[in-house]
Amino acid sequence: MDISTDVSSTNNVEIDVNVLLELLKNQTETIDSLKKTNQALTTEIQLLNEKLNYFMNRQFGRSKETISSDVSGQLNLFTEELEEASIFTVPKEEKPAPEKKSKRKSGQKAEKIAHLPLTEIHHELPQEERSCEHCGTQMIDIGTTKLREEVRFHQAMLDRLAHIQHTYCCKACEKADVSSYKKAPVPKPVVPNSLGSNSIIAETIRLKFGQKSPANRQEIYWRETLGLDISRDNMTNWHIKACHHALDPVAERFKHYLNQEEILHADETSYQVIQSKKAKTYYWLFSTGKHSAQPIAYYHHAESKSGTVPKEFLSDFKGYLHCDGYAGYNYVTDVKLVYCLAHARRKFFEAIPKNGKAEQTPAVVAVKMLDIWFELERNWKEYTIEKRFDKRQGYLKPLVNNFYEWLDTFVAVPKSKLANAVEYVRKIRSGFERIFEDGRLELSNNLAERHIKELVIGRKNYMHSCSLEGARTSGVILSIYRTAVANGLNPIRYIEFLFDRVPNMETLSDEGLDALLPWKSDVQALCTTTYK
Repeated sequence: MDISTDVSSTNNVEIDVNVLLELLKNQTETIDSLKKTNQALTTEIQLLNEKLNYFMNRQFGRSKETISSDVSGQLNLFTEELEEASIFTVPKEEKPAPEKKSKRKSGQKAEKIAHLPLTEIHHELPQEERSCEHCGTQMIDIGTTKLREEVRFHQAMLDRLAHIQHTYCCKACEKADVSSYKKAPVPKPVVPNSLGSNSIIAETIRLKFGQKSPANRQEIYWRETLGLDISRDNMTNWHIKACHHALDPVAERFKHYLNQEEILHADETSYQVIQSKKAKTYYWLFSTGKHSAQPIAYYHHAESKSGTVPKEFLSDFKGYLHCDGYAGYNYVTDVKLVYCLAHARRKFFEAIPKNGKAEQTPAVVAVKMLDIWFELERNWKEYTIEKRFDKRQGYLKPLVNNFYEWLDTFVAVPKSKLANAVEYVRKIRSGFERIFEDGRLELSNNLAERHIKELVIGRKNYMHSCSLEGARTSGVILSIYRTAVANGLNPIRYIEFLFDRVPNMETLSDEGLDALLPWKSDVQALCTTTYK
């Protein structure tokens, strides 16, 4: 009996151990599941904090994307090639020189105003005050002293122009009953049957596209300051008709010459048009490269952001196209896309933690490494194309290879900004490394971004266009305006020049229009910004 009890108790013990093992297994699985859940929640919190910091920084932080340029820690592994380039050389210790107060150079003020017409104002005593206080004798003028020069502002002034045509007849033929008349030619205005002269329309363009003043504000300015009652509709219609009669043909020649270039830059931005069925339309910016002899900036308006837009616009272009990583540019055939390194740097900059412990995080190291590349390019800016090409092969290419090898040495949190930056910079590598094929290519697409910024600043003020034709017109006018600036011309002087010439051309031939392009020597002489 005792034995059976023992056996029974032994079996009970065995059963209890199995239950405990099963419970332990279940608890282990539960713990593992909770750990995974905790890790997922921790990662999610990290990503949400990252997004919160990003938006807080966008809203309230500084816009300048700069960090300390000190080379330390991991970054030292990649600066061996820079020692010969003498970028990060440490200066020898020297005793600080005593501070000297900077002296203003003499003659600067006179040089600034030397081109302005001079009006002298003589301050003289009245005749009755010229008697001597001691003896009463009349005093004589013995000399003058120039005390100061200042600039006087003359408010803009309007006047009326009446164009009167003279007619001539031959009296001798009249006696012989032969009719012989001649009329003096009268130049055509850019907008017929309108109060708006070429100069008035050009000024409304300057205010809108140069000073970013929308038509509703101009309406008040013209009426209250200058006494001319013109409406915003008047100004908008003037711009549309001026494009039809003068600027459209010139813009078409810009487009033709853009397609003949070997290097172009492109960018795009959204824009609202009230009459469009789409919530957003787009401006596409296409500009020539830095080394082009014929600088052009063209703002093409389209309702779509589809890749068919650049494909159609650049249908005859075969060369290098600087752009960001937007997939729409892949539609453009027979071109080599060159991706923008500044976009990659911005993504790493946005991934920098804002907790004050960011000094040696991968994002900071990446930004500093990319800054080295830009510093090299700044040092080589004045080099010839061939010398810059050789420098890139010798110094920049090893740095690029080291950078991409370094990306494999750490693992970023999935879906974090750092992970997105790493993925992006890997994706654009083949396009970015095209800079090693031609010394004229740029590390960034900043040239296009500077051009597109002109439109974005204006968009903040006039916000939208009412019609698609108005949006197209704005693009054409801005193309003429910014291309004139890029060629060193006074943009309004050039636009008035086109208003005078194009409507009065007998035929709008390509040869005739080409003679009016802003890089032509005759146009340069007439429309330059230099004051003489």
